[in-house]
Amino acid sequence: MMESSLSRKRTAEETLSIVLLIAMHAACLLVFFVPVTTGAMALLVGGYILRMWAITAGYHRYFSHRSFKTSRGFQFLLGLLGTTAMENGPLWWASWHRRHHRHSDHLGDPHSPLRVGFWGAHMGWILSREADSPDLSNVRDLQAFPELRWLDRHKWLPIIAYAIACFAIAGVAGLVWGFVVSTLLVLHATALINSLGHVWGTRRYATNDGSRNNALLAVLTLGEGWHNNHHHAMYSMRQGFFWWEVDFTYYTLRAAEQLGLIWDVRKPSSRALAGPKMLPALEAPTA
Repeated sequence: MMESSLSRKRTAEETLSIVLLIAMHAACLLVFFVPVTTGAMALLVGGYILRMWAITAGYHRYFSHRSFKTSRGFQFLLGLLGTTAMENGPLWWASWHRRHHRHSDHLGDPHSPLRVGFWGAHMGWILSREADSPDLSNVRDLQAFPELRWLDRHKWLPIIAYAIACFAIAGVAGLVWGFVVSTLLVLHATALINSLGHVWGTRRYATNDGSRNNALLAVLTLGEGWHNNHHHAMYSMRQGFFWWEVDFTYYTLRAAEQLGLIWDVRKPSSRALAGPKMLPALEAPTA
């Protein structure tokens, strides 16, 4: 963390980002003034699934945890699609997420609900000046690719292009439902893993944090809700460890493996699946 991040002034781009985030939420009111068309609903649902998948499969399981290997072209595609979800670039996302796992629910975790509460974990940390200036020293493996650095520097270009595409396909209704509403649904569903995934649900494994498994969050995020599983074996591409734990992202990545798009998939061993199990969740964070 850069020492000067809390004392420096925001840049014009950082201020604009916050203004646009607020404006996006206000724009949701437009749903009462635009028609509900088939094209707009297709963009709403399809855009949600595609971009949530890009966050879970790309930003999370690939860029943050290197749960599989892939080609440089498919890597860029994962980064590009993830950037359209308005969650910043892949370097920014992976850097903060790796820091979260290193300090989970302890001092240094940027979005622990046990330390900063629901709002701080959900959106407050994103709006802080500290979040604008991550220390990217923990993602040097990703910085080796100039195209990924380009996505981080020009994160708004894919978002603008996606908004234009929604308008071109379904007009103003497509822009409102397919871009504004769909984007915010992805953003808040992702944030729910931070704000609720450590306080609501059940625990199977004895992790040194409050991570929980939650079936509802898993459905909303295409498999990310099996959060205690994930913190137990963060390297695993599969987060729903058992057949009844639905993990849509894992199913699609297995298909991608069969097609040769990804390889060297990392899986939990039988020993990892066995335990250690059933410690109570943390009741309070420790320094």
